[in-house]
Amino acid sequence: MDKAEEPPKAADPGPPRASKVTTVILIVSLVLIVLIAGVLGTVAVLMTRTPDAPLLGGAPPQRLSTPIHFAPVRETKAAPCPGEEAALDDTQTTCYLLEDGVTVNAVQAVEAVRGRDGTYSVRIAVAPAYKQKLVDLIDEQVSDQRQIAVVLVPRTVLAAPIVTQGMDGDSLSIAGMTQQEAEALATRVLGDAAPPSSPPASTDPAGTGDPTSTGTGDPAGTGDPAGTGQTTGTGTRTPDQRFASCQEATAAGFGPYTKGTHEEYAWYADVDGNGVACNSGDLR
Repeated sequence: MDKAEEPPKAADPGPPRASKVTTVILIVSLVLIVLIAGVLGTVAVLMTRTPDAPLLGGAPPQRLSTPIHFAPVRETKAAPCPGEEAALDDTQTTCYLLEDGVTVNAVQAVEAVRGRDGTYSVRIAVAPAYKQKLVDLIDEQVSDQRQIAVVLVPRTVLAAPIVTQGMDGDSLSIAGMTQQEAEALATRVLGDAAPPSSPPASTDPAGTGDPTSTGTGDPAGTGDPAGTGQTTGTGTRTPDQRFASCQEATAAGFGPYTKGTHEEYAWYADVDGNGVACNSGDLR
């Protein structure tokens, strides 16, 4: 008996194929992955090679025309100082003998900032490359409340503030100045003005950020009290309320007060003799 003929076998379908829509989606996804990987790779290389470069469009650091040097003051003497490696103030009347410090070549910002008591400070936000070194230097001076010289390289002292608080933000502030003095100092740090005629002020110290700035920290050692004194057009200010002691003044949110800048300085005892009354050294 003849065998029944077997039906013809179906053609081998071969490996599964994606639809055209799926293929287009896969191709687009692959291109996006390559592009994203390329961007991230470029950013990583740029940030590694130039760590100060801003990420994705941020403001780049501003290179100073003349570097500034921050150094602890070991001793001050009346000029001249023959045989001494000293930095001099603008008037050439005082020699500053300095210890090792930190030289800064670029900044994010330098600006004059009005304090709540009517006085002004100069806020210096250094470039990221110098921040940690400066933080370490400032913090080392806090316990002894030492002076830090702000030196226009090579040897011109612009200011010699007393450090009363550590630097915990992106900047430091030199406080206890009039508006004119603060603006002049800010301009000199940036390298755009002639030397002022007055010697550097031994104001309250370098510290971090100000409420009006973009910094992350509170003002450190700027001597910016929470007083209600107001500034007039002539640069004078209404004194703060007077208290029986520095302890009472600081408890009420006032002080510290700098000799030669705040008349309140004469009201209180400058226990540590550093030219600043009602700071932490006077409350021990």
